[in-house]
Amino acid sequence: MGISRGNLTYHFKDKEELFTIHLEELVEKSTKSFTNSFLIPSWETLRSTSKDFMQVQKDYSYIFFDRQMLFRDEVLEKIKAIREKHISIQMSMIHVSIESGNMKSESMPGLYLNSSRVIWKILFFHLVDHRFSNDQTISWDKLMWSLLLPHFTKKGIRSFQDHFGIEYFESLGMSYDSYMKDQVSF
Repeated sequence: MGISRGNLTYHFKDKEELFTIHLEELVEKSTKSFTNSFLIPSWETLRSTSKDFMQVQKDYSYIFFDRQMLFRDEVLEKIKAIREKHISIQMSMIHVSIESGNMKSESMPGLYLNSSRVIWKILFFHLVDHRFSNDQTISWDKLMWSLLLPHFTKKGIRSFQDHFGIEYFESLGMSYDSYMKDQVSF
């Protein structure tokens, strides 16, 4: 933090008070962009909200990477609430995308809710996974779009390419054929 221990103890009664303040900041930063996401549901706001949450995880990594901190009751309660809000945002954006003809209707019950849950898991575990991955080029947003784009209509794909660019669309990951060529043998 760049301050002396004495200065720190002057401002905070104990470690619990400091932790409580950090937890409140974490929640505030995590939910700050949620308001706009419900007002203007779009894939750009989903991307922005997700990016904000990824930054919060980096800023408060001592909570997210420490099981003892993460599994404290007050932390679990706050993270669960953030999770539910994020899934709700995803589902509202899927709804708007279906209504506007950019996404196909659900082909089987639970597909979009389960996809939203998997997207949350990508966001929540991406930083940990990143530490173990040899491929540092694949980002959380490319994983997210890889799950969603197969459910876009032709109109939705064109809209996505117009908004994010064809170069970004084509950079979402290695093709199956390329991956199989790179593998020795199973």
